[in-house]
Amino acid sequence: MRASVVLALASLLCAAHRSARAAYIDSNLAVSPETQQNGGGCYPQSLRGPITEMLNLINPEWAAIDVDSHLPPESEPVTLHGTVALAKINEGGDFPADHVSDDQNTLIDVDSADMALVATGNVGPHGEEAGTLEWELEIVKYPFFAWAGVGDRLTTVGRWIWDCGHPDPDPLGSCSISAQDCIVDSDCLPGETCVGTVFNYHSEIHPPQAVMVSRTGGGHAFAKRRRGGRRATRTDVWISPDGGGAGDRCVVTHHDNAFDQTTIDCFPLSEPLANVNASNVAFDIPLPPRPPGSLRPRVKVIDQTPAGLRRPRVTTTFVDGAPPVVHAVIDMTTPIAGMLPSRVGKTIFARWLNDTTPMARVRVTVTAIEILNPLKPVHPTAAARQRCSSTSTQDCSATPCPAGETCRTFGGPIAGWEIFLEANGHWQPLAALAGVTTPATIPQGLVFDAAVPVTGGTPHLHATGHSLDCRETMYGMSLNRDIQVFGGDVANCLEAESHDVGELDVTLPASGFPARRHPVSYVTQSIGGDGGQCSSTSSQLCLTNADCPSGETCTVTGGSYKLHYTIARRS
Repeated sequence: MRASVVLALASLLCAAHRSARAAYIDSNLAVSPETQQNGGGCYPQSLRGPITEMLNLINPEWAAIDVDSHLPPESEPVTLHGTVALAKINEGGDFPADHVSDDQNTLIDVDSADMALVATGNVGPHGEEAGTLEWELEIVKYPFFAWAGVGDRLTTVGRWIWDCGHPDPDPLGSCSISAQDCIVDSDCLPGETCVGTVFNYHSEIHPPQAVMVSRTGGGHAFAKRRRGGRRATRTDVWISPDGGGAGDRCVVTHHDNAFDQTTIDCFPLSEPLANVNASNVAFDIPLPPRPPGSLRPRVKVIDQTPAGLRRPRVTTTFVDGAPPVVHAVIDMTTPIAGMLPSRVGKTIFARWLNDTTPMARVRVTVTAIEILNPLKPVHPTAAARQRCSSTSTQDCSATPCPAGETCRTFGGPIAGWEIFLEANGHWQPLAALAGVTTPATIPQGLVFDAAVPVTGGTPHLHATGHSLDCRETMYGMSLNRDIQVFGGDVANCLEAESHDVGELDVTLPASGFPARRHPVSYVTQSIGGDGGQCSSTSSQLCLTNADCPSGETCTVTGGSYKLHYTIARRS
């Protein structure tokens, strides 16, 4: 066969392969009999069943999409590539009985070659908030240096799952004879089946076991402390077998009787499913635009591994393709001093040697946060109670806890906010917010250094956060222990989500940079979110109607805080 024919055939085969890969996976497969074999898949709540069927939604809350030759909940990790569309926390909080903390959520525009990992539910009427697929990892398991920002390139290896907690049937099905609405067969009369239900389960990477975030378009000093520098790509890497509840065998194992979820206790978590030593971690690092005459990039690797843990070797190779990239491999399979690496952090810088692109170095200094509405209900969801940290039934307000235990307060008024702020992908938490209960101005001292191209560069500030409520006190405890602690208040506390403090998203074009040595101060109020003023007693802040005098309603205005900051141009 002539070379031209071979090349044409190869091109057609590649195109066909890409087309096949681009097809979405059907969300209804999450509840198919084949998927549910051996306890796999999801188990939706019926339309007419008892309220206890809500336990189906966490039995399990996350199910492997493709177990291949394994038995559930085991599965092989997948690799996904994309561009970050949005990074945030879950403002309302997560279901605490299978989490150690709230999740950090990264929403990704998945590359076309990986679109087969995206489910029909991700892009349907109940689709993602942004992007085409969500990536989630508990905040306490994810160091800030590796959090992604909008526009960053992301490669991740992790557990490909159905989000079983959100079946979102739409449209509903109809019973085969009576034609009444249904979700599953049990909604119909004996002898009937439910036909036509369309489930909108999302596919996710949840949790990841490795994430590589490449920050392109800016300038970076080749140093561990973030500083602006010459135009370069900074790639931050985090590898860990500890994915929190979503990555623990005990948490994600299906039980034949969903009511078992009220009796099992998986905490402290001890059965991680991820094996980070099964293979090395390999990925490509994109480079900035190539200046004329540049032959090779300069590459530098800085270790970010937690103290005392093994630091594996990183090998980098320049691949002069279209486009040129730096191929990196982190050796996770070779023992170091007799032990394999586990939790690993790396930062890899790459830039062209003779890149003279003019860069503007800017410094953002956050000086204060002004809490306008603390978003705290007048009437707490659950009465305060004090219980020992392990002996859940012991009231330690009356009797001291056993040796080694502490006395914890659950329920009652819940103080505190959490706000996480990024400047061009550099994330930091705001300080001293744990005691927030009333309007106040709280000094801050966060500093962000960045460099952006003088032409077309844009510093970007983005915050995500919430005002804490009862649910936040329940993390890291099983549902069984929640019931012991809260008794009849358990449902009220589980339903008491944290409250949205509003969105803060600021982009400053290069033309708006302050002059050198002339910093400019700004005050920006969040937009949207919860809370407002009572309809007649406008001086009274509120979260819901229950916070207002009788006969009044809470007029929601949002904008619960203002951020005070300065921007200075340093070069």
